[in-house]
Amino acid sequence: MSDEEKQTPAVEPPVEKGPTPSEKVPTARVEVMDDARTRALTEALQSSFKVVRVIMVILAVVFLGSGITRVESSKKAIHLQFGKYVDTLPPGLVWAWPNPIDKIVEIQTTSLLTNITSDVGYRTADSAEPQASVSFQPTYDGYTLTGDGNVLHIKVKMTFSLDETKGDTIRKYKFGFSDIQSLLTNVLDNAVYHASASRSAIDAYNNDTELGKDIERRVKETIEKIDSDLQLKIELLPVVKVPLDVLPVFDAFRTVVEERSAKEKNADAYEVSTLAKARGQAEVIKGGGKTAANVLLTSVEAEEKAFSAQRSYYEENPLLFEQRLVAETMQRVLTNAVDVFYLSGRTPRIWLNRSPEKRKLKEGGAP
Repeated sequence: MSDEEKQTPAVEPPVEKGPTPSEKVPTARVEVMDDARTRALTEALQSSFKVVRVIMVILAVVFLGSGITRVESSKKAIHLQFGKYVDTLPPGLVWAWPNPIDKIVEIQTTSLLTNITSDVGYRTADSAEPQASVSFQPTYDGYTLTGDGNVLHIKVKMTFSLDETKGDTIRKYKFGFSDIQSLLTNVLDNAVYHASASRSAIDAYNNDTELGKDIERRVKETIEKIDSDLQLKIELLPVVKVPLDVLPVFDAFRTVVEERSAKEKNADAYEVSTLAKARGQAEVIKGGGKTAANVLLTSVEAEEKAFSAQRSYYEENPLLFEQRLVAETMQRVLTNAVDVFYLSGRTPRIWLNRSPEKRKLKEGGAP
């Protein structure tokens, strides 16, 4: 028996009457149709739930995947959770809960601000280059006072980067100050005024490199006092100009200073070369003296040994020894003599060993 037959109750055969409006559709057919609709609706809902579950899984994966961020090598990232600092993340792939739970903030750690410029001692009221004028106008010309009471036009460009080895530096830079650029600009202005006031105008004009070092040192000291966790790498490029109406005097003085410096360098080089040459000659003389001393000492020692060896013969027969010694000496002396006149003993003797002269040829080849 089918399910429909089980669910359909037994009914008595209808009386043959004219059908009423309510008896036109049998009750069994209505229940069968309702059951089919219910099953169709159930299957549709089940299919819908499956689709919804798949969509929810996809949305969950997309939601979690949206928390993956790639941090470039020139940057670092700050991990925030509900707006509070959690950690500093290195370059590479990082993950955090998506917004609004977590937030990844990327920060450029190199070449952050390449154009922080201090020109308070340089620009004019019209933001133009320093102008030549008959009289100096403090309300118009930008300037700095030097230690000797003169004025200069100084402009400094500062390039800085964060020291990424310090974790707190990233956090302090991002959240420690409301306007870090204005802060660093004010610090640079203060350093320019301080370094200018600590030297003379001609020294600042001629030694702008040393001036830049003093400004950089002052900037670092000031930042250290403000917040020691803010570690920056700084590079400065100062530009120094004097009022144009006195520029020829400064240039003439600079020329003199450069000439003096060149002469001093030449004198130092000459001193070094002369000393080196003198030391070399002294070493040569010392070496020659030592060599001569060694030769003389060796010769004396040899003669001493020879004399010691001949002493016994001399003691046996002094006269014979003297004659032999004189003969040997004269033989050595007269070896290359041309004319020899020699008196031997008591009997005078003359020894002649002149070589016969060669006859010269006359003109024409005949003797």
